[in-house]
Amino acid sequence: MELRQLRYFVTVAEELHFGKAAERLQITQPALSKQIRVLETELETELFIRTKRTVKLTKAGEVFFIQARQLLQQSEEAIKLTKRTALGEVGRLTIGFTATATYTVLPELIRRFRSRYPQVEVEMLEISTEAQVTAINKGEIDLGFLHPPIDSRGLELYPLLSEEFVAVLPKNHPLTAKESLSLVDLKQESFILHPRTEGPFLYDGFLKLCRQAGFEPQIVQEVNSHQSRICLVAAGMGITFIPAGLQKAIAQDLVCIPMSDLPSKLEFAAVWRSLDISPVLQKFVAMFQDILLWVVSANW
Repeated sequence: MELRQLRYFVTVAEELHFGKAAERLQITQPALSKQIRVLETELETELFIRTKRTVKLTKAGEVFFIQARQLLQQSEEAIKLTKRTALGEVGRLTIGFTATATYTVLPELIRRFRSRYPQVEVEMLEISTEAQVTAINKGEIDLGFLHPPIDSRGLELYPLLSEEFVAVLPKNHPLTAKESLSLVDLKQESFILHPRTEGPFLYDGFLKLCRQAGFEPQIVQEVNSHQSRICLVAAGMGITFIPAGLQKAIAQDLVCIPMSDLPSKLEFAAVWRSLDISPVLQKFVAMFQDILLWVVSANW
C-alpha cells in the first residue's frame, strides 16, 4: 500500500464522485478507478458501494477513511518537521557558558533566538572554560561562550569582547583613596582568585606579574563564581579582581578601582566544532554574527 493510493481513496471518499475526484487529482477517471480496485483487492474488502448514480462508503470504507486521513496528516506533518529540522527551525541546541556571558551578550542572544525559532529546545549549562572545551570536543555541548586562550584545534573561535580588570576592595580600605592601583600597592594584600583550572592563562599571568613586581601573592581563597568572590571581599577576607563590566553589580559597601599595570584582559568568545553541520547550530551562529554589533553596543 502506497501513500499515493491513500490520497486517491481519501479524495474519492471526500467527493463521493470518481469524476470530480479524478479532476482534483489531475489523473484520468479510469486510472483512478483502477487504483481504488487495487487497494480494495489488497485490503480484501470493498470500500465503496457504486451505482450508476451514486458512490457511497461501505462500513469498512468509513473506518478506513478515518484512519487513512489520519495517516496522510501524519505523513504531511512528518515531511514538514523533517524539512524544518533540515532548515534548523526545529531541534535542540546545548550551550555552555561562563558567568561572564550572563551579564554581556548571552541573554539578548537567547531571547532573540527563541523568539525567532520557538520550536528549538535550548539547554543552558554554566561550566568553566576548560570544561567547555572538553565538552565541545566530545559533542556534549554544541556551542560555548568562554574565555580564550584555549586549545582551538578543530574548533571555530569567534571573539566577542575584551574587558579590563578592576580591583574590588571593602569601602573602608585605605587604598580606596587612590584613583588607580598598581600591583606594588597590593603586595601586602590577601587575594581571592578564580581557580587555576578555570583559567590557567590568567591565573599564571597574574602570578608572573606579581613576581615581576617583586612579591609573591598571598592567595587565601580560590572560588569559581564572581559573585562568591565579591561576597568574600565584603566579608573582609581579602581583595579580588573582576571584569570592568561587572562593576554595576557591586554592593555599596565595596569599591572598584582600575589597575594601572595589569595588562591582562578578560577575553570572551564563542566556540564550536569546525566540522559541525547541525542546521540548528548554523542558524544560531549566523544569527549572533548578524546582530553582535548591535548587542555589544547596547550593553556597553
